Amino acid sequence: MKTVFHYDLRKPTDKLGYLKIDASDRINLLIEELGLEQVRNTKVSSMTISERRRLNVACHLLQDTDIVVLDQPTRGMDIFDTFFLIEYLRQWANGGAGGSSLGRIVILTLHPPTYEIFMMLSRILLLSAGRVMFSGRRRDMLPYFALVDYPCPNFKNPSDYYLDLVTLDDLSAEAMLESSQRIEQLGEVFRQKQPPLSDPGPPSALPMPVRRSNCLVQSLALFTKAMVYTQPGTFIKWLTLVMMSASLSLILGAIFWDVPNTDPQLILNDRLGYHYAVMCVAPWPLLLYLTLSEVKNNRKTVERDIRDGLYGRLTYILTKTAINLFPSLFIWLIYVIPSYSMCGLYMQHLNNYDGFYVYIGVMLMLLSCLQAAQLALVYLLPFSNTASTLASLISTVLFLAGGYVLHYRDMPFYVGWLRRLSPMSWLMPYVLNRELSAEAIESSAVAPLCRNKQVQHQDIIVQLPCPSPNGTQVLFNYGYLPSQNQVFDYGSAPLALLVFYLICIVIACLGFLCNCGRSRQKRANYGDSNKP
Repeated sequence: MKTVFHYDLRKPTDKLGYLKIDASDRINLLIEELGLEQVRNTKVSSMTISERRRLNVACHLLQDTDIVVLDQPTRGMDIFDTFFLIEYLRQWANGGAGGSSLGRIVILTLHPPTYEIFMMLSRILLLSAGRVMFSGRRRDMLPYFALVDYPCPNFKNPSDYYLDLVTLDDLSAEAMLESSQRIEQLGEVFRQKQPPLSDPGPPSALPMPVRRSNCLVQSLALFTKAMVYTQPGTFIKWLTLVMMSASLSLILGAIFWDVPNTDPQLILNDRLGYHYAVMCVAPWPLLLYLTLSEVKNNRKTVERDIRDGLYGRLTYILTKTAINLFPSLFIWLIYVIPSYSMCGLYMQHLNNYDGFYVYIGVMLMLLSCLQAAQLALVYLLPFSNTASTLASLISTVLFLAGGYVLHYRDMPFYVGWLRRLSPMSWLMPYVLNRELSAEAIESSAVAPLCRNKQVQHQDIIVQLPCPSPNGTQVLFNYGYLPSQNQVFDYGSAPLALLVFYLICIVIACLGFLCNCGRSRQKRANYGDSNKP
């Protein structure tokens, strides 16, 4: 499927159009010739290193370009697989593979090959410290170095010997000085002895370019990959998330079973405990799986595809966000509905279930906000573990600013601004003011189970009535009444959550576009000039 995905994004040239070979035949031919038939339906992550290298080569050869540039295509491969791949590339370049009589040029970087592989090469470019040590035909390499007083010893692999010769030795100061002087000398000698450029001849037509796909085609290819090419892996991943969310929801529902019946007098604060657990505690395994795990597993593949020009950064992040939106909402539905139904807090009106639908809607918005915030941190920070740790710390601080674990009056004055940023401080008062209203309490009320206290006064037994539940007092105790001015009110909690979600998505997109998640060490490794 990976070859089909590449074909969808990078259409080959029309130079082989006269052969009347369609895309599926080209793909099947490459898979067969590169020895990948037995792993045709295998996940790329389950392939061996050699199979993944050959698959990558097949994706590039599928484009039918005149010039193919490969960066260390044999890295990590054993000698037999390396010999097979180099021999295939040599035949393909000479027009003897793939059913074509057209010759091509294959430019590839190799670490010291064996003598047999060395003899397959037609031209060699030897670099060190950014300077050219030799460039020319392979058969001219040994006579050239013998001419400059560096002949290859007998029974020695020329590639090993000359690569060691131009390597900067940093084991000691003396070795560093000697090797740098030798490299400087060889570079200067070749500069003086290299032949002048030959006459290129009359101008000719440029090679046919590879047809790049537009943004819409890229988005469609990414959608097809997620829905078709990565199955059944993607389905199993989402099924695992469904099972996790359902399990967490059932556990919460069992813990907070039938709250109106078990706490009719509102003295246990089970309502607040349930909402805090659902909003702040239980969703973390799902959040980590939805954001950290997915980004960590796909980051290398995505970065490689972007470097290959298969699709753009903006196209990927927007398409990926849109693809994950509805499955994520479904996961959060599975997480919220069972527990909320089991706790019995959904009856807020005698004649309708509007309270149930409102709660489900605002909870979907809150959990989506938490997911978007975590995604933004994952794309902004270079290390996934650092992002998850920082996300946990920031979320804990914002949850504490919600007024349940830490009362508003106990917060220092210099952290009061956190109430403006905490989705918990917006949503908890909004939900509780609806659930603890007089109408909602009356709708969910059951026969009082309190034990009436009997007081004997002289010869008359007086039976005190059960006090009626006072939701206003509970709201007052936590500072959730609007008249107390403890909660910063944006006017509409759902609208504030929507704005928070959009801001986090924009930050995540900007972080991905700027490639903030790539570590500085990886950036530095790209330009290492101390090695040939």
